[in-house]
Amino acid sequence: MHQNINNSYALGFKSFSSVFITSLFCLPSFSTLANNIAVNHNQLEQYITLQDEDVLLKPAGEGVFLSLDFNDNWSVSFDYQTWQDKEHAISPVSIDLALTSLGGSLNYVKDNWYASASIGFSEDDVSYRANQNRSDFRQDNTQVTSFSGLLGYTWLQGNWMLDVSLGTQYADWSIENKIFNGQRAQDEGKPAEEVSTTKQDSSSINAGISAVRYWELTKEQGILAGALFSWNYQYSGDARQTENNPPSPTRLTSSQPTTLRNIGSNTSRPTSGDDNYGQLTAFLSYDINNNWSVALDTSVEISTTNNNQSWTIGINYYF
Repeated sequence: MHQNINNSYALGFKSFSSVFITSLFCLPSFSTLANNIAVNHNQLEQYITLQDEDVLLKPAGEGVFLSLDFNDNWSVSFDYQTWQDKEHAISPVSIDLALTSLGGSLNYVKDNWYASASIGFSEDDVSYRANQNRSDFRQDNTQVTSFSGLLGYTWLQGNWMLDVSLGTQYADWSIENKIFNGQRAQDEGKPAEEVSTTKQDSSSINAGISAVRYWELTKEQGILAGALFSWNYQYSGDARQTENNPPSPTRLTSSQPTTLRNIGSNTSRPTSGDDNYGQLTAFLSYDINNNWSVALDTSVEISTTNNNQSWTIGINYYF
């Protein structure tokens, strides 16, 4: 393998990017329907650092989101998402990438205030093979379990709906690196499998502000457009370690009542990437009728190494 030992885990991907992206289209419309299920197609940008080059991967995949309201104040939401990609570096090294995330949230809303508590799990698998004809290769696996809390406030200003929020998160990391040695390496005295594991935790706070406007076309149809600016700061844990071992992103949760959920508040995610960075997201959705809507959004990182971009397209059903 040709990857630099000091950067062998580096993926360049920030879980903070696309967190907002993968959930905007899952937010209910301005209809009176409360529950919804959504499916999406999402693509990210992720850099993997080798010894002589940075390889750009664009993992893509599908996800599903479910939100259920118990009453006017309480709701729960669940989500599952996967991404995959494969690239060949100049080195040459073949790189296979697989990302998975799942999570759930308990949400509460009272008047214009909302709060949520979330738990999430993400896994990031990267496999490196220097030559397809060789049996030895390397695999890096990052697993993150996160616990998050969020508090936000939403209000109307003319034709605009505004939202501010503040959240915190604790994340527990497990990073496993395996080297599978072929027969030639074993003949030279190396074991069949070499394994090293690193465990750590990190804590962060995040804040966001968003603005949304809705244009009613008919009694059932309408267009919503808006933008979110959010910032994340990691205040404990090894920032370099979390930057070099980012997990797959976890979804936002929305705790607003039905008529406010399109705001898209920022919320919990596993801390990764730089210890001080942001994200700007723009989104657009169209209410086809009281039961169906489609949405598109795009996002770019701010003050990160590569300022990666990502996008999502999805369809929602409200019931």
